[in-house]
Amino acid sequence: MKHLFLALIALAFVFTSCTKEANCIEGTIQWGGEPAADGLGWYLESEEFTKPVKLKNLSSTYQVDDLAVSACLLKTDEKYQCFCAEPLDVYSIKSIHKR
Repeated sequence: MKHLFLALIALAFVFTSCTKEANCIEGTIQWGGEPAADGLGWYLESEEFTKPVKLKNLSSTYQVDDLAVSACLLKTDEKYQCFCAEPLDVYSIKSIHKR
């Protein structure tokens, strides 16, 4: 019983210690058109990604077309369905500031 308890504690520690790291990049905020009309809405364009990055929680302060920013992002499990070759990855913003 004691060994089972220790094993469960060790297992819980392993799962809680596996945290995602933020990917910090530089790029520009872009307006891709109204999502209701098959546009992308607000997204981030960066040389570090081959396709646009859909942002989950972009503040209205940063919703400016061609705005240069530095941002730290966490990839979510979500996909943004669009009229693209494949759905876009959705990222959550951990931190963002204007360059």
